[in-house]
Amino acid sequence: MKHKSIDLASEVKRAALPDGLQGFLFPLYEAVSNSFHSIEERWGDELEEKGRIEIDIDADGQQIMVADNGIGFDEKNLNAFLTPLTGNKFERGGKGFGRFIAFKIFGEVFYSSRQASLNGWSGGGSYRYFPFATDDNLIEVSPELGAGVHRFETGLTALMRGPLADSQDFFDLGGDRYFGEDAHEAIVRALLDHFLIEFIQRKVPHDFFLTVQGLRFNLHDYFYKSLSTGGSKTEYLEIGHDKRWFEFSYFKVGEAQAKKHRLYFYANNRASSDLENISSGLNDKPFSEMTEDGPRRYFYLVAVSSDFFVSSQSRDRITNLHAKIQYDGKRKSIKDHLVAMAKQHILEIENTYTAERRAKMVEEVEHLIAIDPLLRRGLGEKSAADFVQKRSITETREQLAQDLFVERFRKKFDFTKLDHNASVEELVRIVRTKIPEDAKEALAVYVAYRNHVIRIFRELLKKQEDGLATEDKVHQLIYPRYKDSEEVDYSSHNLWLLDDDLAYAQYISSDRTPDGSHRAKGQYAHDLLINNENELMVVEMKRPQKTGYTADTDSVTNDPVDQLKKQISDIRKKGKVKTSSGREITISPDTMVRGYVLADWNDNLQSYLEIEDFMITNYGGQMAYRYYKTLNLMLEVVAFDRLVDRASNRNEAFVQMLEGRSTFDRKQKGTLLSLSEAASVPHR
Repeated sequence: MKHKSIDLASEVKRAALPDGLQGFLFPLYEAVSNSFHSIEERWGDELEEKGRIEIDIDADGQQIMVADNGIGFDEKNLNAFLTPLTGNKFERGGKGFGRFIAFKIFGEVFYSSRQASLNGWSGGGSYRYFPFATDDNLIEVSPELGAGVHRFETGLTALMRGPLADSQDFFDLGGDRYFGEDAHEAIVRALLDHFLIEFIQRKVPHDFFLTVQGLRFNLHDYFYKSLSTGGSKTEYLEIGHDKRWFEFSYFKVGEAQAKKHRLYFYANNRASSDLENISSGLNDKPFSEMTEDGPRRYFYLVAVSSDFFVSSQSRDRITNLHAKIQYDGKRKSIKDHLVAMAKQHILEIENTYTAERRAKMVEEVEHLIAIDPLLRRGLGEKSAADFVQKRSITETREQLAQDLFVERFRKKFDFTKLDHNASVEELVRIVRTKIPEDAKEALAVYVAYRNHVIRIFRELLKKQEDGLATEDKVHQLIYPRYKDSEEVDYSSHNLWLLDDDLAYAQYISSDRTPDGSHRAKGQYAHDLLINNENELMVVEMKRPQKTGYTADTDSVTNDPVDQLKKQISDIRKKGKVKTSSGREITISPDTMVRGYVLADWNDNLQSYLEIEDFMITNYGGQMAYRYYKTLNLMLEVVAFDRLVDRASNRNEAFVQMLEGRSTFDRKQKGTLLSLSEAASVPHR
């Protein structure tokens, strides 16, 4: 028994083609590829001068024709043609299936051929090709019914016509299939891109013509007008016990003919790999240069050759390209080392781009550190320029931030790895060197945060575009409204603006009544109430830039002293305040109460306070105070400017410490010696 015949029709149905124009042109690519092989077989090293390929795309007739002056249907090639999945072109990477792809796009395929033998015999014919027939697959027809008489003395003409329904629109050169592009240019670019390696390796004849609806292009000339050399370089790698050479050749390909930077490897003067996209880590966009004709944009194509390569002659089949070796402190595959070298060479060639990009990365790093001082530790002892020098040239700001974070994390001291038998001297060294670094890091973040809050506070005190600043915004910045400390943790408020000690108060309530609820009609609500051991603080905030203070008014907001006294009196009578969870906090009669009115200082407020018999001082900023004995209340009126200035001054102490301007942990300088220093002085 033997195998059944191959079900070619089903194989063709299963074959997948790319979408769009690339898929439509795939049968053309296969026909042109066969023509390249045919003229190389006939002309050898003279193929550029003596070979010829002509492509004709007839939109009206909805057909594509390819003709060459190659070897034609000689006995060897005809036998291979009639053998499905032949190995005739195996060494070229062929699979013996390409000619069947035409039937994914077209309904009819015709050939005409002329061929000659070494003994002078010549012949030819015109045929219709029908690979799915059970008897005759290459049917002889008259030239008029098929591809016509072959136009050269030898070679092959392939005619594909009768496009299937899904492909007919591609013959409408002004239609939607080309998305508004010029169809002629789109087809030219597609052919040049597909056969890029053949062009670079000079496997394309000078006479390589494409005619689209009467408009003719010499594809060879078209390509080489867009190509220029970018230089070459030889590198060496230690592989095993041998030093092997690798030759890099650089070509600049015009933007119209390439869409990315690419590299390929070749052995025995033939491409032995698919094109590798090397844009990542180099430049996602084309480079540019000025020429006599104006600016020119281009991508790099890199060819790498070596007698080290062992190739099977099929693409991506260099068998020894993936072995791992050590080079420049890194262990990677030979392929990865060569790709990295190629990118570095291009960056050296494009030194202006490289310098500008590195400078931009330095700016990004410095900006990141300005935003988040924590990241500075990621630099270690290096400058920003040294840091980016080790980074990929295409790293974004986000990637640089990640790198800084990772480097910073690596430099943190892992106290879990500390030897429990460490000496006292070692522990002292760690405390003096490692802990301060981590503490300073955390402090830097906190100081930066507080500086931002202070800046926002100052802005809120200014007149807003929509009118006067509101008390609500200031209140929300200091402490969330309608909440208490049973709902808000210490890290979610900014009471340090008033006093750093308040951050850890036992109980804090904001915009709520002493009964533990929101304000009902006719009720008052304290802006802030803070209970801490034997002291109670109540804060009343006034709208920034408010005027109109007076004691003779029915409006409580214009009489903040009386407003605050009534609130304290009410709490004294109740003897307690209630939390959001219903828990009662006792306020004993002997509890000292500190009352604060926060307001913008102006003449009207000062006159009002003088009438209310307050002591007024401008030491460190405007404020006034008065003690009410019966209520055991010390009431202070503090200007917003004084509040924010004092908060800023307190934060400045931390800033000085971070910038090295603090005297913290410095050796004493002066005429007096410490006891230990005095003991070490020799007696005379």
